[in-house]
Amino acid sequence: MPTPGDGLIAWIFEILFVYFKRLTGQKHLFPANITTKLVLKTPFQIRTATLDDAVALTDLAIRTMREAFGPPHNPAELVDAYIAEAFSVEQTRQELLDPKATFLVTIGPDQEVVGYAKLRRNRPPRQLKGQHAIEIQRLYVLDSQIGNGLGRQLMENCLDRARQEGYQALWLGVWERNKRAIGFYERMGFQKCGWHYFQFGHERQRDYWMKKEV
Repeated sequence: MPTPGDGLIAWIFEILFVYFKRLTGQKHLFPANITTKLVLKTPFQIRTATLDDAVALTDLAIRTMREAFGPPHNPAELVDAYIAEAFSVEQTRQELLDPKATFLVTIGPDQEVVGYAKLRRNRPPRQLKGQHAIEIQRLYVLDSQIGNGLGRQLMENCLDRARQEGYQALWLGVWERNKRAIGFYERMGFQKCGWHYFQFGHERQRDYWMKKEV
């Protein structure tokens, strides 16, 4: 379980990383050709998901969707309808088998899946002006784990994967009212580059496009 000092540890790490970049001129802690697994709290590990993770990954996806977009942000019935349409164990299995998709999962000390990211090799929006870019389609951590650096850890692994596959940039869409997520992406170096409408159940919501060169 997170402790009151978890947020302070993550904040100290972020400050030290800023000074590291200023002193060395480097943008990254590790060379691009190294598969990086950042560990801020040693009991947590990040790895590529497999079909064996389908049930746990589906449960986590549903739980984090409710935490991020349920009341008071959206009516419960709207979120439940979207979950019923978009998330099932069979759907997750199909996504895990998709060669255009890669799931990364964060495993806690009790072997529980507490966070995940989904990378997808889609055609990027026109705002990226022809850049060879890969999409972060989802990146979620349980609310109970926010503040201990797991979101940053997942993002750094996504960046490493993008570099290893020869991509020039990462891109993503984020709901314009999700201020916490937007703030996190901006701290990670993402910039807004446009917007589009996203159909969330019967509602049409506006998402920002954001990108980061790798």
